[in-house]
Amino acid sequence: MIVIVLDTNVLRRALEEEKGLKGDEETKLAYEIITELIEHENIIFVINRDTASEYYHHLEVLKKRLKQLRITPQSFKLLSPILRKMRKVPTENHEFEIEGEAIGRKDCHLLNSAKTGALKFKVENAFVLTFAQDVYRSKKAKNGCGITIYLINLKDEKERKLLEQRIT
Repeated sequence: MIVIVLDTNVLRRALEEEKGLKGDEETKLAYEIITELIEHENIIFVINRDTASEYYHHLEVLKKRLKQLRITPQSFKLLSPILRKMRKVPTENHEFEIEGEAIGRKDCHLLNSAKTGALKFKVENAFVLTFAQDVYRSKKAKNGCGITIYLINLKDEKERKLLEQRIT
């Protein structure tokens, strides 16, 4: 079992790619990575209440944008397989030993989701996938209990290869 938390910027970009709202490399990459992850039977996506709230907000903004652009349907095909693989975990706050620079802003909820998911599904590693270089400049977060959370910045090819090695 592999536990993955998708940052909202990754999910949003993948959905933008599905609807053709953007054509940049990051949106294409997000879509490709998520569709590849969905195909793996041993991968689950975890969210806590905070992450779910952010997802909902971003989905509402995207739907509003689709409505303004008169793009129909305003639903997303990619969401259905993601939701089938998604598992909700309790919202818990954990302490982390960060390797590299500290994490800024309020984005520890992604690490908390990953840690809680790893504990719930009894795995040693979890992954947070993001594009946000300003938030996650470190590579790993450790927290007792023998769990390591890998912070994978999808802009970095080396980090994408690390993810690929771990999931195959």
